[in-house]
Amino acid sequence: MKNFKKLLCLIIVFVSASCSKEWLELEQPGNNNKPYFVDASSAYEAVIAAYDVQAWRMNVVSLWSVGSVMSDDAVKGGESPGDQQGMYDCMNFNATPNTDVPSWIWGDLYRMIARASFAVDIMIEQDASGEYKIPMDLDLRNRFIAECRFLRGYSYFRLVRNFGGVMLYTSAEEDGTTHGSDLSNVRATPEEVYAQVEADLIFASQHLPATVPLAEQGRATKGAADGLLAKAYLYQKKWGQAKAQCEAVVNSGLYGLEPNYGDIFSSAKQWGQEVVYSLHMVEDPDGNWGEHEGSWLSIWFGDRDMGWGYGFRCPTIDFVNAFEPGDSRYDATIVEDGESIPGIFGGAPHDFTGGSWNPPTGFMGQKYLIPDSERPVTADCNGNLDYIFLRYADVLLMHAEASMELGDNAAAESSLNLVRNRAGLANYDANAAVISTYKETTLLGHDPLKASIYHERRVEFGLESERFYDLVRWGDAATVLQNFDDNGQTYGKNNYVSGCSELLPIPAGDISASNGAIEQNPCY
Repeated sequence: MKNFKKLLCLIIVFVSASCSKEWLELEQPGNNNKPYFVDASSAYEAVIAAYDVQAWRMNVVSLWSVGSVMSDDAVKGGESPGDQQGMYDCMNFNATPNTDVPSWIWGDLYRMIARASFAVDIMIEQDASGEYKIPMDLDLRNRFIAECRFLRGYSYFRLVRNFGGVMLYTSAEEDGTTHGSDLSNVRATPEEVYAQVEADLIFASQHLPATVPLAEQGRATKGAADGLLAKAYLYQKKWGQAKAQCEAVVNSGLYGLEPNYGDIFSSAKQWGQEVVYSLHMVEDPDGNWGEHEGSWLSIWFGDRDMGWGYGFRCPTIDFVNAFEPGDSRYDATIVEDGESIPGIFGGAPHDFTGGSWNPPTGFMGQKYLIPDSERPVTADCNGNLDYIFLRYADVLLMHAEASMELGDNAAAESSLNLVRNRAGLANYDANAAVISTYKETTLLGHDPLKASIYHERRVEFGLESERFYDLVRWGDAATVLQNFDDNGQTYGKNNYVSGCSELLPIPAGDISASNGAIEQNPCY
């Protein structure tokens, strides 16, 4: 009993003394009464959270499953029609409000908008005395806000070209909106959405740095904002503004064409002079199939028979035949039956006729295939190759198109020729016999310069998610797709309906949750 009393006294003394220890005064995890975002470091975390969404697997997949697979350039591929059924339904224009691909686009982009707007909120919120609640250097604050507004502008640009007018949510501190949580918000018009895109990108252009150090690659720059703004103007046929924005990028002197076209899609050049903006991918040593950090690009497009690929996004014969003789882009874009690619799949020849898996068109795409030596060391889906969203050649061809529409044919031809020459082709010549063979001439009846610019966009950006959107904005989609014949195969592309198929269906769940406030697109 004496020993017990001594032990009890020791415990009492220990507890009494310990009550002043720091470890007893730590903040309780999850304490919502104490703000988390209190300084520049924590604000930066909110900015990075917005960036994170763009690298999510289905956000990237949805780019090419619409932009390429729904066009005349590619078909779905894969193991069978039921392998990625949603892509198959999009390809043959049988998508419904319950199809997964539109839902991927809608959900991920609104998540990015919500995160970006939340980050803006915490950086512009003021207390009762008018002081910012987060103390930060003004230039750094503006840069962080500009990055978020760039991401928001990027998101709304993709939403409007896929769905038309959509609900606008920005920042509660700016206009009282709720980052997308209020599903009773009605759809804005396309013009109103583009106005928001322009406002966000103009602000971004004014406050983003012209360049970033290697350690910050993947973060938005002024050139990225200017280039995306040029594209937003182009889609609205604001030719003068589009031309001026393209010239801002060109005159910056920060960008150029890679001499070797194939290098653009390699890891060595993924941050090279041609990349204006890319979706940044990072291989995570702890990555796995359930995570989003790494790139899925190469394995999606690889040869199923070679043991490392899913065989998607197969180029059509129609697209293969679009290349002019001597065009150096062909080899960097197309994989033929029997072709061996050094360093990829051990250099073994591809068998597209006698293999256990054969691409439905007889061809496979080469862009974004990585060498065996660069395959991720963790999960197959966890590569580090970025997806290029905007490159310098696009700026040049947008400049050519806008200049042509303004009647400045000399400027149009100059920009067009820069892209053609890099591919080993001669300067544009209105009387060149090859122009009479373009689909843009034979089927669509465009004049020589317009046919050449449109055709150049097709072969320059083949399998890069631009073609479907280009056809729609030019008003050529119905004619091209309703007349599509790929050596006797249509792949359902003839199902395109003018006035309907230009836009994707809005996900059924969001229509239902809005109690009728959100109106579905026509024909769905």
